[in-house]
Amino acid sequence: MFIQLKMTKYDDENDIIYKCICTFRNFAVAQDDKNLVQNPSFEAEKGKLKKLGQISIATDWDSPTGMKADLFATDKDQPCSAPENQYGKEDPYDGKRYAGIVMYSYNNKEPRTYLQNKLIAPLRKDVEYCVKYYVSLSDLSKYAVDNFGVYFSKDGLEVEGKSDIIFESDKDKLNMSLNSNNKIYNARYNWEPVCMVYTATGKEQYLTIGNFTNNKDTKYEKLKPLANFRGTQVPKAYYYIDQVEVFILEDATECVCNQVENAQVESVVYHKETASSEGFTIDEQIKFATVYFDIKSAKLENNMKKDLDVIAGSLKANPEYSIELHGHLDAEEGTQLRKNPEDAEVLDLDMKRAESVKAYLVEKGVDESRIKIKSFKDKEQVGIGTTSLDHAKNRRVEFKLAK
Repeated sequence: MFIQLKMTKYDDENDIIYKCICTFRNFAVAQDDKNLVQNPSFEAEKGKLKKLGQISIATDWDSPTGMKADLFATDKDQPCSAPENQYGKEDPYDGKRYAGIVMYSYNNKEPRTYLQNKLIAPLRKDVEYCVKYYVSLSDLSKYAVDNFGVYFSKDGLEVEGKSDIIFESDKDKLNMSLNSNNKIYNARYNWEPVCMVYTATGKEQYLTIGNFTNNKDTKYEKLKPLANFRGTQVPKAYYYIDQVEVFILEDATECVCNQVENAQVESVVYHKETASSEGFTIDEQIKFATVYFDIKSAKLENNMKKDLDVIAGSLKANPEYSIELHGHLDAEEGTQLRKNPEDAEVLDLDMKRAESVKAYLVEKGVDESRIKIKSFKDKEQVGIGTTSLDHAKNRRVEFKLAK
């Protein structure tokens, strides 16, 4: 089956220049100066988001096929809500919104979907660019796949009907780039970076994200349902997408995404209900707020900062309160520490996690004299099983309020 592609472009060169100037003005504060992707985390919007298939509500984004990608937002109701929606549960990697696309369906029963963006400026011939975006496999996906690709073109793609976009010619493949190690992305409950290096052929100004490879050449894993997660699995690989970046590659380390793979660990960061619901008292905010961490990490994840912003505001508004931060390890981290009390990978890791939270609150204006930290190692396990999810629930910092 052949797909007819149409290219869309501006007829007036001056119109291109004017739009680029406006774009730079509007996004100068909102995004990294190096990033050529407009509205990279889907935050700016036009119109009202009410249903699935409305990716075009996100300014500067659309889908080139008849089957449109989805947009989710924390300030919208079902079916477009976040973190919970019909495909699972995931907080945005950055901001309040993220997109969703179909990367694969069993026996091609459902068309794939794609994301398309007009870059701020055309790419320069023979220059290397880092392409990076973050993905999270939805909880109810029955499959996980590889072949995360990006296609660059001088003009926007336009496909008639709800067909997949498959590139097989050598010419098209020159403009397509795949994830650097082309791994299968099977992690749920977490965002993972997809990285690739692209050498521009010259003047490309459109980026399209998706799977451009035939099903027979796409590797997949069939996944078991997640324990303790309600809902029926869907016979496809559905991924959330957030924070898309394209920038000139000046340092090779800027485009490396395999640190976690080299460590040979499964990256899982747990999420729970947030403390930022309207009407919560400061006591209730503290009760619901827990910050979770990645394996052997004290790095504060972006999607954990929303609760901390609320707590910082409440503490500043209620100066009579102080707070204790209780740092915890999971069982495997605790075992590793007992085997080698001087192991730098886990030494004082629970305290370092609490210190990360404290540093963020202080940065937000809370007097550090009002914040104490305590170490609990792995003595208080809330996830009592041995699954990755159980361990993820235990890598945490909890809060205790005091007057």
